[in-house]
Amino acid sequence: MSEVEKVQKKKKLIRPRGKRGGIKHSKRKTPSHKHAVAIAKYHALEKKIARCTDEAERATLLAEQQESGGLSNYQDQSTTGGSVIRGGESAKWCAQVLKEILSPDTKIRLLDVGGIAGTAYEKYKWIEATYVDLNPRAPHVHQSDFFDWPVPSAAERYDVVGLSLVLNFVGDLAKRGEMLLHAHQYLRPRGYVYLVLPLACVNNSRYMTHDHLRAIIESAGYDVVRQDDSARLTRWLIQQRKPKRTKSGDSPLDTVRRKYYDGTVFKKQELVAGAQRNNFCIRLS
Repeated sequence: MSEVEKVQKKKKLIRPRGKRGGIKHSKRKTPSHKHAVAIAKYHALEKKIARCTDEAERATLLAEQQESGGLSNYQDQSTTGGSVIRGGESAKWCAQVLKEILSPDTKIRLLDVGGIAGTAYEKYKWIEATYVDLNPRAPHVHQSDFFDWPVPSAAERYDVVGLSLVLNFVGDLAKRGEMLLHAHQYLRPRGYVYLVLPLACVNNSRYMTHDHLRAIIESAGYDVVRQDDSARLTRWLIQQRKPKRTKSGDSPLDTVRRKYYDGTVFKKQELVAGAQRNNFCIRLS
């Protein structure tokens, strides 16, 4: 055997790095990818439904959403695999920050919107959490849309309203802005909102950046107390500002607008170009 043939034979026995087969190196779609596809499909349909004005088309979109498993399937995909929508990580950060900025013996009343199973804050005994969700997975989680949840009396309001991975679920862009204003009605004076979004909503969107989100938050009547990004999430603890002295409006939300909103209009406007960027946006007006 010639020297050339020996070298060629030897080379054939060497398996290049990263070509070893198995799920780690497979080109097939991984389970986490399937979760992401299912979540993205649900969000896409939710946005179409929110924009749709034709009743027949709306019914078709709703049927397609249900055929894909509906909200239950979305929640299943969101709480399995490597999804960003796993409550423990974000709840832990919120609890740690509250401990740092409040007195050690402070008891907290918290409204967790989108609580699903109602377990995010159970190990923090100093936090009294009330959980609401559109499709609850536990008997102690109240079934309700946030906009339909009764506004408590002044004495029963919350120290914190948790909007963890909730705004990105809402298909109507204007409703996302309204949700920030709506939260004021549930807070004790100078209370907090805990806002969590997938990190891609601010660092990979055509219509959103960290600075733009901060501007929306401040315009809606809050100060940013603490902001932090993890590998998958962007987390914001924001505090209600002192209300402006004003007359009551025609509706509770109108009253909130007069008290806290500074009137700046935020439209769907491209901030960062890029074909691979997503379309996450919050409108406020």
